[in-house]
Amino acid sequence: MAKIDWIIHCCANGVVCDKCNKIETGFLENTCNAHTHGMEKYHHMDFQMVLFLPPEEIGRILNTLGLRVQAGERFHDGDLVSGIYEDCNIRLNEYEETGRTVLRVIIPDKYNVFPEDARCMPVYRLQLLTTEGLCREGGGSL
Repeated sequence: MAKIDWIIHCCANGVVCDKCNKIETGFLENTCNAHTHGMEKYHHMDFQMVLFLPPEEIGRILNTLGLRVQAGERFHDGDLVSGIYEDCNIRLNEYEETGRTVLRVIIPDKYNVFPEDARCMPVYRLQLLTTEGLCREGGGSL
């Protein structure tokens, strides 16, 4: 039986820091910085999501990718990945996340249009921002 031996950090508005008990308020609406730590033990880049979805869905997606890596699958920049959603592929793109390169999960909108297409729904286009660009001016923890 596969064992999840990595962690997921999800930094998002409304999340309480488990170290300082401050509430995060610095992200643009509909964004977060959810990412794994631990894929290096499989000689693989960690994963990141920036589209704020329910935490259970973020966990499902990141853990599914992690389990596939654990089973020997390898992902690269630009890969289209099936099996996460029934009706569409996701794409993985390299981005910087706090000084390291990760594979960001890019999810198409409800019309299966990816963010670089001008027809893509605006919320999904937020996935193209840099990690630093997810934070609003003057935001931070309360």
